[in-house]
Amino acid sequence: MVSPDFTRKKNEVARKRVLLALAYYEHRMHRGVADYARSANWILDSTMAHYRTPPPFWSGEGILTLMLPDRPDLIRYLRGRDVPMVSLTEDVPEIPAYRVVLDNNRLGVIAAEHLLERGFKNLAFYKCTDYRDVQQREAGFTAAVEAAGCEALVLNWFAEAQQRPRSHPFLWLQRQLQRLPKPLGIVSQSDHRAYFLLCVCEKAGIRVPEEVAVVGVDNDRYTCEFAPVPLSSIDSNRERLAFEGAAVLDALMAGESVAPEPVRIPPAGLVVRRSSDILAVENPEVARAVNFIWQHYSRPIGVRDVVAATTSSRCGLYRAFEAHLGRTIHAEIERKRLELGKHLLGCSTNKVAYIARQCGYASGEQFSRAFARRNGITPSQYRQRFREEHPESE
Repeated sequence: MVSPDFTRKKNEVARKRVLLALAYYEHRMHRGVADYARSANWILDSTMAHYRTPPPFWSGEGILTLMLPDRPDLIRYLRGRDVPMVSLTEDVPEIPAYRVVLDNNRLGVIAAEHLLERGFKNLAFYKCTDYRDVQQREAGFTAAVEAAGCEALVLNWFAEAQQRPRSHPFLWLQRQLQRLPKPLGIVSQSDHRAYFLLCVCEKAGIRVPEEVAVVGVDNDRYTCEFAPVPLSSIDSNRERLAFEGAAVLDALMAGESVAPEPVRIPPAGLVVRRSSDILAVENPEVARAVNFIWQHYSRPIGVRDVVAATTSSRCGLYRAFEAHLGRTIHAEIERKRLELGKHLLGCSTNKVAYIARQCGYASGEQFSRAFARRNGITPSQYRQRFREEHPESE
């Protein structure tokens, strides 16, 4: 008969030891790794979450890391480690590792599209580092802005600090904000950089969002909800990033074949708060029309109702609407309805016909046709894809 002590010791020996080696602490990534480690029965060493220094005598079967160029101590520690390794960034390519990363290009696109849909023509990207994820966010932002026929400005503190080491970041950013045309929409490389930007606006007497609208990246609630002005932000999906990174590491430790190309994790969506919850429309009649649409789009309204809410003629409002927003009145009604439809498909199990009525459509068929025309897939296909990409929502 096998003793319980022998069985327990055998199981303990079989457990894989994994090191969580993050260049900086991120609570959602820690939670994502911990969720996977629990299901895989790992021994997870997360001491770097508290002390930032790699454990000097660690040995185990795998490493999940977030490497950055400005952490040479971590790079030295990881160099030459003869165990499977998965990195959650694309920086430090000289360290051989499989990569599971955020879809940073898409993050920049979503942020730019949000400000463009709000009518902003003056748009800027605020960066303080030149990591690859920041470069990709800037590239996605720039591509979306230029595709809309606008100029993508860059508030590049990283370059300024390289050229003028004595330059003060607060005073430099204040001068940049004061000279740029308003209304101005800014996408910051991250939430904590956006928080700093909001503080500069507050000190300079620049109104947010009336003069400057701000969007961050990561949707860190502890930063966004307690900022001087509650901060709109893209949920970059960091918890899922870490979970999927742990899954790839588990496959490597089991000797399975893994594709060498980076796995890219899509964003979870945009959370709109007061820092960008405004319309940048100079024409008062267009602003009045858009405000009416935003308040009533979930009801069975049409173009005639929107025109009646203004003092413009139908033709005059049509021309002004397209000139200022680049889309028709009907397109704006449909855009708001389908935006709500996407949200309801992702967060509820209600039938499509019920969601259609909540969005202002007369029938599920009408909603489905409009949804497929705009998104290229049916509502049911979208819901299935959303659940596959966001398993934590179920």
